[in-house]
Amino acid sequence: MTYFTKVFTVALMAILIASTAIGQGNLTDPYDILNRHFEANGGLDRLKAERTQYMEGSLSVAGLQGTLKVWIQKPDRSRIEADLGIFKMTQGDNGEYQWVLDSNGKLQLITNPDEATVKRKEVNRRKAEYEYADSHSDVFNISFGGIETIEGKDCYVIKVKNNINSDTFTSYINVENFFLEKSVSIEAENSNDTFYRDYQDVDGLMVAFCTKQIAHQTGQEEEVLITEYISNPEIDPALFDAPQETGKDYGFVEGSSAENIPIRFTGNHLYIPVTVACRERFWILDTGAALSVISEEFAGELGLEMQGSIKGMGAGGTVDVSLTTLPPFSLKGIQFAEQNVAVIDMKDLNRMLDVEVAGILGYDFLSRFVTRIDYANELVSFYDTETFEYTGSGHEVDVHIKNNVFMVEGTLDDEHSGTWLFDLGASTTSLHGAYALRSRITERKGVEGLGRGAGNTFRSKKVKCKKIEFAGFTVENPMVSFSYGGTDTIFTADEIGTLGNTLFRNFTIYCDYANERVIVEKGDDFGREFPEDRSGLQLFRGGDGELEVLFVARGTPAAKAGFQEGDVVRVINGIDARYLGGLISVRGMLKEAPGTKYTIIVDRDGREKKMKLKLADLF
Repeated sequence: MTYFTKVFTVALMAILIASTAIGQGNLTDPYDILNRHFEANGGLDRLKAERTQYMEGSLSVAGLQGTLKVWIQKPDRSRIEADLGIFKMTQGDNGEYQWVLDSNGKLQLITNPDEATVKRKEVNRRKAEYEYADSHSDVFNISFGGIETIEGKDCYVIKVKNNINSDTFTSYINVENFFLEKSVSIEAENSNDTFYRDYQDVDGLMVAFCTKQIAHQTGQEEEVLITEYISNPEIDPALFDAPQETGKDYGFVEGSSAENIPIRFTGNHLYIPVTVACRERFWILDTGAALSVISEEFAGELGLEMQGSIKGMGAGGTVDVSLTTLPPFSLKGIQFAEQNVAVIDMKDLNRMLDVEVAGILGYDFLSRFVTRIDYANELVSFYDTETFEYTGSGHEVDVHIKNNVFMVEGTLDDEHSGTWLFDLGASTTSLHGAYALRSRITERKGVEGLGRGAGNTFRSKKVKCKKIEFAGFTVENPMVSFSYGGTDTIFTADEIGTLGNTLFRNFTIYCDYANERVIVEKGDDFGREFPEDRSGLQLFRGGDGELEVLFVARGTPAAKAGFQEGDVVRVINGIDARYLGGLISVRGMLKEAPGTKYTIIVDRDGREKKMKLKLADLF
């Protein structure tokens, strides 16, 4: 359940130089166009001679206003400070590793990047040295894409590809003055348009003092207005090193741990009781959430002020996000100071879960601890990262932290090997839709359904695979799902898919952000055959709390029985649906042994209909 793969992106400014030369508008050689661009901008030697940059200005995004400061030392050192009031973030790269100081003062070192990040860094390092301008480069390929009109200005289209990864960068260069009007970057699932305006002379460089970036996936806009730009300033190398944390924002009630806290593992989600302002509610534990979340409803109940209107990415699409300050909260054995968190509408998600969830504890909570989850016994423990020592016999796995979420290595069916998102908030193990399509897994026999995330509902398909190899263990016959139908293969993710709780329920797992590792032990349920739905019927809580049919999978017992979307379940085997123990209990009934029979009375458009449902294996 990845609610935010990236909270904010900050566009580093392209350094552009003006020219009085007039283009002919009929050039076709991409290197000729680039050379004219460079010459118009003072020459390639001048561009390469700029080794350091500093800029500051205003940042506007999602209804929030703030400041931005950027230091760059080519080819690969940087520091960015963004301050939007309620949201602050400082991040950097000292040439050896990246680091992030989040809005709540937590420092995360990223010393073990995944392969895709290493490759992307190498591409960007070469771009910073203008290697793509060399027609003899054995890495970059430059092509001419014709002439397009950008906001009334004819522009040469120059496409830059490379043989290190699949990232592309397209420049739209004005045919009259050879200024860059627009660029389009595609880096796996992250892609955006950037527009450049208000060029001003800075020591012979014409710098775009206004840039606007628009994310393709969300439509989110952010604008930067530069107020100061310095070319080749002296920068203390220590500036690029990680800063100090602002201090612990939590405390254990006793000692340096809080152990064996009872949690609820149901519907393949992890629920933990959390108390805020004397109100105890269930919250979801989720390593896939880059920022902790509170529901709009609970935030309103607490009277919290919500700021901004951000477009975030969640499972199923975009999700509207605000920001707020969560007052001090507690869970068994731990007291937390106030935190800056995201706010989303969780009503529809709660209707699917049939658990009233007040929020999601993500990166900025879990990264404070070593977290141990014992799935079989429904217990969680939290340990101080500085004093924790592991003495068990589990398997240790390196993780790659990317945008505040874990990435790990795994293999499906011997051939689908690579990086996967490690997501304690994902109820299922799934493949990225584009990957499933390209690898033709979509053609396998399976059962269609509807998935639900923070973003929206989406069509899905579930197939039975042979095995998953993860952390030195092999789990046989796993069920794997993927988004199905309407998948866009233009944008591809760096990861194969998501490892979720249908896999993790076999284990006891330790999550250790500070040491960039996961430790995995066999759980008491390892190798157990977990029951699966045998009906093809998906139910949810309707607006009035009744059990309503959300989806009927083709060719399944539910379809053969005649169920339709929108049917309201009234009676099952003579028992009024109100007395069956809720949606979770009824879902359990639909996982009983093949051959189990139910007589179900539904309300369809105000008329009662009797259905005969006989469960069967669907795979």
